Amino acid sequence: MPIPVELDLFALTFGAFVTIFIYSFLLKENVLSRAVEHLFIGMAAVYTLAAMYDAAVSQAIFGTGRLLEGNYIWIIPILISLMYFFFFSKKYFFLYRYPVSIVAGIMAGMMICGQIQSNLAAQIQSTVTLPLVGNGVWEGWPPPGLDSILIIIGVITALTFFFFTWEHKGALGISVKIGRYFLMATFGAAYGGTVMARMSLFIGRLRYLRETSYDWFWAWYIVPIAVVLVAIVMLRQRLVSATSENQPEQTKKSKK
Repeated sequence: MPIPVELDLFALTFGAFVTIFIYSFLLKENVLSRAVEHLFIGMAAVYTLAAMYDAAVSQAIFGTGRLLEGNYIWIIPILISLMYFFFFSKKYFFLYRYPVSIVAGIMAGMMICGQIQSNLAAQIQSTVTLPLVGNGVWEGWPPPGLDSILIIIGVITALTFFFFTWEHKGALGISVKIGRYFLMATFGAAYGGTVMARMSLFIGRLRYLRETSYDWFWAWYIVPIAVVLVAIVMLRQRLVSATSENQPEQTKKSKK
C-alpha cells in the first residue's frame, strides 16, 4: 500500500531517524536502538496477523467452493482457529494446545516431505544427470564439464566425511580430507553470502539517506540531528550506569 502524498515528508523523516537509531547499536546498545527493534517486531507481528487473517478469510469464507457457497465443512478449521484465543484464558488454556498441535503436526509433515524432495531426491537426480562433456566436445579452458566433475567429486567426498563405520585411513582417509575442504568451501561461501546480504541492506539504507528527498528537503539533513540524539542518549546512559555503580560503594562507606 503506497504512502499518501501528504505523509511523504513524515515518512522520509521517520525513515532517516530509524536508520540512524538502529545502526547506533554498532556502538553500544541504547534506548533508541531497542525502541526501533521493538517497533519493528511489533509492526512485523501486526502485518503477519493481518496477512494471516486476510488469507484465512479469503480461503475459508469467500473462496470458491467455501463456506458462503454452502461448503459447511470449512466450519471445522474456522472453529479450530478460534481456539487460539483460549491462550488468554487461564481456565481453558488447555484448549489452546489443540490448534497448536494440529498446525505443528501438519507443518512437520509438510516440511519432512519437502526436505526429502528438495534436499535428497532432487539433489540426487541433479547430480546423476550432470553433463560431463558439453556438446560432445572437450576443448577450451575451462573445458566443458569440468564444473560437473568437481561437483560429483565434492558430493562423493563430502558424503564419505560422514561415514563413520570404518576408520578414516587409506583411500577413505584421502576422500574424507578432500570432502572436508569442500565442506569448508561451502560453509565459507554460505557465510560470505550472508555477509554480502547484510552489506546490501546497509548500502540500501545509505542510498536512502543520500538519494531520498521531498521537494527541497533531503533525508541526509536528518543525519546530524539523529547523531546528536544518539550521542545524548548514550552519554546519559553512561552517567546513569556510573551513578548506579557508585551507589553501592557509598552505601558500604556509610555503613562503616
